[in-house]
Amino acid sequence: MNPADFPFIPAWPPAVTPLAWVALLLLLAIVAGEATRRWLRVSRVIGYLLVGAALGPHAAGVLDTNTVLTLRVFMDIAVGLLLFELGQRVDLGWLRRNPWLLVTSVFEAMLTMIAVYAVMRLLGVAVVTAAAAGVLAMATSPAVVVTLVKDLRAQGQVTERVMLFTALNTTYAVIGLAVIFGWFHAENARSPIMIVTHPMYLIIGSLLLAGLLAAGMILLLRLFGRSPAFQFAITVSIVLLTVAAASSLGVLLPLTLLLLGMLARLFDRERHFVSLRFGQSAMLFVVLLFALAGTSLEFRGWSNALPMALGFIAARYIGKLVPLLLLAKVSSLTPRKASLVQLGLTPMSGLALLMLSDLSEQAPALVQEIAASMYLAITILAFAGPIALQFALRRAGETAEDAK
Repeated sequence: MNPADFPFIPAWPPAVTPLAWVALLLLLAIVAGEATRRWLRVSRVIGYLLVGAALGPHAAGVLDTNTVLTLRVFMDIAVGLLLFELGQRVDLGWLRRNPWLLVTSVFEAMLTMIAVYAVMRLLGVAVVTAAAAGVLAMATSPAVVVTLVKDLRAQGQVTERVMLFTALNTTYAVIGLAVIFGWFHAENARSPIMIVTHPMYLIIGSLLLAGLLAAGMILLLRLFGRSPAFQFAITVSIVLLTVAAASSLGVLLPLTLLLLGMLARLFDRERHFVSLRFGQSAMLFVVLLFALAGTSLEFRGWSNALPMALGFIAARYIGKLVPLLLLAKVSSLTPRKASLVQLGLTPMSGLALLMLSDLSEQAPALVQEIAASMYLAITILAFAGPIALQFALRRAGETAEDAK
């Protein structure tokens, strides 16, 4: 048989297009997520990450620049929706009614940073790089927390505090990152004006952009009503506009998105967001986010990086646990529930990877000495974190065990 007689039959093996790889990644991630939930009784997030980590090494030769840019849009949508929803769930009035919550949160973040900084210095890491590791340690993954809370339909004291502290930790970490950028400028003997103005621009610019867009969003909702479909469309549009504007202006995207949700709730005195639930509409975005995050996890060179990674994890654990236990009583929490809140703050994944990437771009020489260890620590916590959070919420009795 002469192949020339059948020109319509494609060559074998057929060429793998970027779209096929993405479709396969998404399909396998959905199946793996459902399998881990049903048969292993752990979060779907673990399945998503496992598929991403397994297929990730094969992606480099398949995905071209245009496909990566297209996927980045979907990731931005997912991150934006999750950060916005987290911001929406933060009740700033709760902090006024119980100021010890804010004290606990600040103490927890500061002790975490100090503990990690001390461990890094003991291991011979430079001062500014150790401080950068401490800032990374503050962060708790908003995507993991919001996804699991929704997945488990969790409600209660532990759940609400985990959500609140996650939002505050994200804010502290991103602001701390801006300060570290100024420190990097000082280390490189740059202009004193730049050392001060760059962090100020990042922080104040994020706040002003979020405030402007939040006010515009509430105005649109006030004019056009409370239709859930309209709310979802407006929210996605505003999130995309926020991503584009933050990128163009060079401000802090995670901080801007989180503040957008917080300020939208603060400005929404008439409660126009009556039923803001993204639900199944955003599921594919979220699945793709975690699957792609799995492709970014680093498994090479772990033996050399392991001691520093374990030191980072241990210091972060202690830094978050001690303040929560010490201030449990004054913040109206039992020690048992305080320890469960601490477990709920374990996850690290996408946000930490993004921050580490930003640090590497700003100061590659300084961050290089800890990069391998930080990637390994984030990889460990990306898988351990969802399990710890699920355990904490179940032990607190705040989950719907029949969650689908």
